[in-house]
Amino acid sequence: MGDSIRTVFNNAGNLMENAGSKNSAKEDEPPLSIPDLVGKAVAEGNSGLGALLNTGSTHYIYSGTAEGNQVARALNIPFSEGDAWSIGRVSQGSTDYYVLIYYSASQNGPLSGHASTNPNWSWRATSSGGYEYPRTGSHIIVPVDYYVYDAGNGIQNTGLRQTYYTGSADSSGQATLVYAPGAGKEYTIR
Repeated sequence: MGDSIRTVFNNAGNLMENAGSKNSAKEDEPPLSIPDLVGKAVAEGNSGLGALLNTGSTHYIYSGTAEGNQVARALNIPFSEGDAWSIGRVSQGSTDYYVLIYYSASQNGPLSGHASTNPNWSWRATSSGGYEYPRTGSHIIVPVDYYVYDAGNGIQNTGLRQTYYTGSADSSGQATLVYAPGAGKEYTIR
C-alpha cells in the first residue's frame, strides 16, 4: 500500500511539473498578430465573423465602430493607438473569403497625419464597402497590408491577394483613408 501511495504522489508531482513547464512555455510565446488572430478564428469557425458578415449582401466591419469593437473583443485583437483595420467577406467563384486590410501606426505613423495633408478632406465609408456622398477633398491613399483567408478553413490565399489587392508577392498594398461608418470621426481604412 505504501508503494502505491508513493507512486500516486510521484505521478501527481510529475504531472504538476509538466503542467507548470507548459504554462511557462506559453508565457514565453509572443502574442499573435492581428492577421494571425483573424486567420485562427476563421479556421476554428468560432470568430463570430460569419454572423456579422453574412447579411445577404456585401458587408464590412471597421475598427472604431461598435461592430469592430465586438470583433476585437471576441478575437482578443490588441489595440495599438492609431492602428486601423477592416474585414469584409467576398466571393470568388464558388468560394467565400475574408479580406483583412490592416494599417500599422507603428510602421506608418498615425492615420491623422495622412488626413492633415488635405484639410478639406472628408470621406466616410459605408458598411457595404462603398463611400458616402457628398465627400470633399481628394482621395487619400495609405499603405496597408492585405490578408485573404478561405472562409471555410482560414488558410490564406496569397494568389488571390496578389491578383486582386497587392499586385505583388508580399502583403503590402494601398487602401483609402476614411471615417468609420456612423456619426463620429474615427479614422479607418477601406
